[in-house]
Parts: sequence; C-alpha cells; structure tokens
Amino acid sequence: MIIDDYAYKNKLYKLNPNMKFSIGMFLLILSLINPYNSISLIIIAIMSFVIIVVAKIEFKDYIHFIKIPLVFLIISIIMILINFTKDRESLLYSIKIGNLYIGISNESIISSKRLFLRSLSCLTCIYFIMLTTPFNQLIFVFKKLHLPDVVLEIALLMYRFIFIFIEEVEDIKKSQELRFGYINLKNGYNSFGLLVNMLFKRMMVKYDEMSIALDMKLYDGTFYIVEDD
Repeated sequence: MIIDDYAYKNKLYKLNPNMKFSIGMFLLILSLINPYNSISLIIIAIMSFVIIVVAKIEFKDYIHFIKIPLVFLIISIIMILINFTKDRESLLYSIKIGNLYIGISNESIISSKRLFLRSLSCLTCIYFIMLTTPFNQLIFVFKKLHLPDVVLEIALLMYRFIFIFIEEVEDIKKSQELRFGYINLKNGYNSFGLLVNMLFKRMMVKYDEMSIALDMKLYDGTFYIVEDD
C-alpha cells in the first residue's frame, strides 16, 4: 500500500506514463541481456538516483522495498556460489565431506556476481515503474499495447480486491489483538483459524456488494478505461 501511495504522490506522477513505462522496460531488457557488470551498476545507479532524488521517494522506504526480494536473491546466489565436486583443484576454498568437496570456484564467483548485479538492476527498473506510475496509468499503457480486455479486467479486479483483502485482514487482526487473541501460541493458532474463516465470509460479502453496485450502474461486462488528462 505504501508503494501505491508513492505511485500517486511522487514528483514524476504527471510525466507521460508511456514514457516512464518505455524507459523502465528498455532498461529492464538491457539489464537482462547485457553481459557486463559495469552496465548493471550504471543502471542501478541511474534508477536509484531517479527514484530517490527526482521522484522524491524516501530513501529508507526505497531500501525497505529492495530488502524484501533481496533476501530471496541472496539465498539463490549462495546456492549458485557453492559447488559440489570430486575435483579439489577446481575450487579456491573447499571442505571435504565423504568423497565430495564442497567449496567455491572462481567461475562460480564470477557467475554469482554477474547474476546478482543483473537481478538487482532488473529490480530497480521494476521499482521505477511501480513507484512512479499509478496502476490506472499502467492499465491505459497496457491497453495501448493491445492486451486482451479480459486480461485488463482481471488485473483491475485483482488490484481492487488486494486492497479489500488487506483492509479486512488488518481490521480482523486488530480486533483479535484487542481481545488478546495472540497472547500465546495456542490462542494464536485459534485466532488465525478464525481470521481465515471470517476473511473468506467477508470477501464473499464484498464480492456480492460489488456485483450489486455494478448492476446498478448497468455494467455490461466491460470496464471502460479512460486516459487521465
């Protein structure tokens, strides 16, 4: 929700969404295909500068956004970095377990470094699009790219229900916490089960309410998307 809030309040909000999307996607594709670490570092620096300095996204929030996928990226890099082999000579550092040597080779270091920087540069490009371009602008960009209407409608409904889902979870959990629902492990399990049960029922109610609202507005099966002025 913080990301969505920044998308509407950043200093690049009024910039043409087609331009923002094109720049982000161009650098994203460049990040994927380029074989040089230096280019990845330049893309990371440019995107971070634009996001923090130009778009005025808080530095601490930007770092927080990066940290979330960075954990999974580091775990993946570690698995690539470690080699299992019977040839000790190919490893720079190793330990022997049974008939195998587990260690790090020069090739795995080079590959891991390249993959890490490439992934991080792709990540900054994605965050540039997410933090500077509101969802309604993205939908219009996708419509110009002639994506099927059914795909856009599903995306709109999913986007809407994400916020409904988060809001309902927060309300239910806050109510449970006020009643000491998570005071210990046993109560926590019971409260979580109740939360899931109540959440399912509330989401069905919200769906029915949305269906009634659409019928009252003479919904004909198509969401008409109009570009912002």
